[in-house]
Amino acid sequence: MNHWDLIVVGVGAVGSAALRAASEAGARVLGIELHSPAHARGSSHGHSRIFRHAYFEHPEYVPLLRHSTRRFESLERESGSRLLYRCGVLIAGSPDSPAVLGSLASGERHAIPVDVIEAESLRSRFPWFSFPRGAIGVLEANAGIVRPEAAVDAAVDVARRRGAQLRIGTRVHGIVEDETGVTVETEDGRERASSAIVAAGAWAPRLMPELAPLLAVTRQVQAWIAPVQGTDASGMPCWLYDRGPGERPIYGLAPVPGARTGPGSSASPAGHPKVGLHGSDEIVDPDVGARSVVPQDTERIREIYRTIAPSLAGPVADACTCLYTMSPDGQFLVGTRRGLRRTHFAAGLSGHGFKLGPALGDALVDLALHGRMHLPIGFLSPGRFAAPS
Repeated sequence: MNHWDLIVVGVGAVGSAALRAASEAGARVLGIELHSPAHARGSSHGHSRIFRHAYFEHPEYVPLLRHSTRRFESLERESGSRLLYRCGVLIAGSPDSPAVLGSLASGERHAIPVDVIEAESLRSRFPWFSFPRGAIGVLEANAGIVRPEAAVDAAVDVARRRGAQLRIGTRVHGIVEDETGVTVETEDGRERASSAIVAAGAWAPRLMPELAPLLAVTRQVQAWIAPVQGTDASGMPCWLYDRGPGERPIYGLAPVPGARTGPGSSASPAGHPKVGLHGSDEIVDPDVGARSVVPQDTERIREIYRTIAPSLAGPVADACTCLYTMSPDGQFLVGTRRGLRRTHFAAGLSGHGFKLGPALGDALVDLALHGRMHLPIGFLSPGRFAAPS
């Protein structure tokens, strides 16, 4: 049985970042992945994800977001791969929208430059959109797109160059901690380490049953929609529109620069804007996988998209599914398994985790190798759901 300083279970957004951080620290580290890094059956795929810092979800994420962006930037330098595109992110809604107000509050609290765009200026500055009368926007110009597959692959590559090992196509059956270390039971045998990190995404509830009541794996659809003929989408920002109480927000990502959109097998859907509705009630078994996209899925997205961006809502160029692993409050579950001290985890990233992967990976490696946290992740402890004594 091999013995490692650290085993990382799951090599997606968080796991790949943890491999990189552990290898930087000189640790003997093994990553175990059920499929392959950046596979299309989880959450770390789809050509683009938004990164931003004026965060309406919770202001305590902002230090982690800033750390993550710096780590993406350093990964770009180290790997030579372009990962970030600063096209700006626009959050729009009514003046009392939680997304708008939360973005403004985070921006003010953490001195993040944002531009408040009043209703009369929205259409002139962003002619692609026809938001309802009275809507306002918050623009963070220094935000934009991160490329998920490229980021995961780059983190894994630099970690392997430093000596990290990887087992792909390997299922983990269990993780058992004792007084001297952790044993990871796989279909190919046992691996032993001083500590372990579980970053298994949709498979986390299977590996940590105590968290299963707090996690729901849901199916999401993302669609690449070509603009109406004659409409130029270049220069548009990423965006999210808060449709109001009881309605799922709709969001869009700007085309990825350099992605091809012409005919033929080399065409990439990433050359078109990507659109989706945030959230779903459709529960999925990750081993079975999300059911395939059907026309009703994309037509629902396109119908709502057409009401706020009619010149962009042309034909659907492509679509795929991804998985959200949702927590009860939409915030992450991060920390050390209850009653243990050598097994650490990140789970329930609730559809907004990729941009924070580097910070979570670094924080968990800090816990695993040094027993401390330099990054403020305490607010993400699952203990917030503990029943009152």
